[in-house]
Amino acid sequence: MATIEVRAFAKLSLIFKERGWDNPLSISFSHPMTADELRQELDLPTHQVEAVFINHKVQPFSSLLQGGERVAFVPHGVPSVHRFWLGFYQEDHK
Repeated sequence: MATIEVRAFAKLSLIFKERGWDNPLSISFSHPMTADELRQELDLPTHQVEAVFINHKVQPFSSLLQGGERVAFVPHGVPSVHRFWLGFYQEDHK
């Protein structure tokens, strides 16, 4: 089994809290999955997640997770200057 560390920021962290999950949350899985499949597995609504960081870098949702990664989901609403610094300044970056 592979394990990854998942974090949620801002509004998404409230979902974790409501569900009684740790933040970061340790997830074990038996087969590689994409960041979007992980989002679906966690039942995080697509319209609430704007970007995903994998090992501290913005990555496409199609990125494959195999274990050992640190994943963070970021909601919409990050102020514009921070969007540029964080690397997801384009709405269609997904």
